[in-house]
Amino acid sequence: MTKRVRSGSEDIPSIVSDLLRDVPQQTQTILMVEDDYLKSTDAQVEAESLFLQKPNALKKLNNAKNCFDYAFLRKLLQKAPLDSLYLNRKSSSVAFRPVVEVVNREYENEFLREPKTNERACIKGNSCEGHFISTVEPGKGFTLREFLLPSQYKKFLETNTLPKHQQMCLMCRRAAVAKLYISFRSDKVHTDSLISDYRNYAGVVGEYTLQSCLLPSSDSNVGLLDPVVLHVRKWYEMQRVSGIRYYKQTGYEYPDSSAVPFFQ
Repeated sequence: MTKRVRSGSEDIPSIVSDLLRDVPQQTQTILMVEDDYLKSTDAQVEAESLFLQKPNALKKLNNAKNCFDYAFLRKLLQKAPLDSLYLNRKSSSVAFRPVVEVVNREYENEFLREPKTNERACIKGNSCEGHFISTVEPGKGFTLREFLLPSQYKKFLETNTLPKHQQMCLMCRRAAVAKLYISFRSDKVHTDSLISDYRNYAGVVGEYTLQSCLLPSSDSNVGLLDPVVLHVRKWYEMQRVSGIRYYKQTGYEYPDSSAVPFFQ
């Protein structure tokens, strides 16, 4: 009795064999296409030529109207924070950690005026919030002096040295913080970064009411751990003191003696 040699196809399941029968024995090749197939139009040729002739140039921000890009800032604020609690950290590194400085109402009132000779104006120039106060006639507003933190102001008084980079005024700072704060709250975005490097007293006699401030959120991290005054254009009125234009915070009420201070 002779044994029949098994072919390889006998070990293939029948369902696979049926599929293999549909595969063509020879490879199909495209022999001809229409003349208009993938033909470049005149507009496409012109666009490609202009693109290749245009040199790659680095665009500068010298002519930018506003250098505070909130979309870019939001991406930075949403990044994971760097771990500062490492064993081999140096004292110089700790010194550069962000510090939130506290300012009172009397201190802020001195920055709600136009700059004097030895002071700088708000970096936003004609786009400063001082030009858009709703209680002042259009065109009658003015650019405020740049806002200095207490540590910066102390250095300015001692050495007559201003920060290296020009800064925003108090109103523009308040507006910037409010824009980021409201954006985070409305989009339900969490951040471990700080959106303000200063804070205000809230619920304290002689300062601001809680209703006038942006407050930390109890259900999300919005970049605030302390109160910061909310910027409202209709809560300022322009006055002149010794010939110098000031904005008085007439719309920001004072808390009464029964108010409860804010404690984080």
